[in-house]
Amino acid sequence: MARFKEKIEARRLRLGGESIRVVAKKLNVSPASVSEWCRDIKLSDEQIRALEERTRDPFYGKRQVYLEKVKKIKNKKILELFNQGKEEIGKLTRRELFLTGTALYWAEGFKKDSQAGFANSDYKMIRIFLEWLKVCFSYDIDDLSFRVTVNVSHKNRIGDIQKKWAELLAIPEGIFQKPFFQNVVWKKVYENSDDYLGVLRVKVRKSTDFLRKIHGFIEGLSQTS
Repeated sequence: MARFKEKIEARRLRLGGESIRVVAKKLNVSPASVSEWCRDIKLSDEQIRALEERTRDPFYGKRQVYLEKVKKIKNKKILELFNQGKEEIGKLTRRELFLTGTALYWAEGFKKDSQAGFANSDYKMIRIFLEWLKVCFSYDIDDLSFRVTVNVSHKNRIGDIQKKWAELLAIPEGIFQKPFFQNVVWKKVYENSDDYLGVLRVKVRKSTDFLRKIHGFIEGLSQTS
C-alpha cells in the first residue's frame, strides 16, 4: 500500500514509453519494483525504437547538461576571440584612419553627388566617418549637414529619433535639417521597433573639390593590390 502512488505513476510513465531504469530513477524506487509493476505493459514498436535510440545515445539523460556545457565553452571562446580582435586593432594612427575612412567611403559614401557625403543606419560607421573628416581633413561640425531618413510609420517618433542620433554622435540636437520620410508603409510589424533610427545622411558643405580628391583616394587604394 505504501508504494501505491509510485506504482500508478510508474505505470503511467511506462505507458508513455519510458524505460524501466528511467522510471525507477524518477520515482526513487528499484528497477525490480518497476519491472514487477509494469510487467503486463507492452510497448509499441515506435516506443521500442525510441528506447533503442536512447540506449545508443551517450548523452541521453545528460543532454541538457551537455548542451549547456557546450554553450558555455562556445560563448567563452567567442568572447576571447572578440577581445583578441579588439586588442589587435588597437588605436589607429592618422595614416590608418585615413585608409580606413577611404575604404569606408568607397563602400558607403556618396560618389555621384556634387558633395561629399555618407549615409548609414549604423552610428558607429557614422562616427568613424566624422572622425575621418575631423582628424584627416580638419572639418568640424559647422562644415557638415545632418538629415535623418525614416519610414513614414515612424513619423511620430522623429523627435526621439533625432535626439538619439545626437546622443550617439555627441552632436547638438538642433543641428538636423528637415527629415525625409519614406512613404512606403511597412506591412510587417518588427520587434523592438522603438530601436529603429532610420538612416542618417551626413554631407560636407561646399565639398565638390574634396569629393574629386576622394575619388583619387579610392582609385589609389584600388591599385594597392
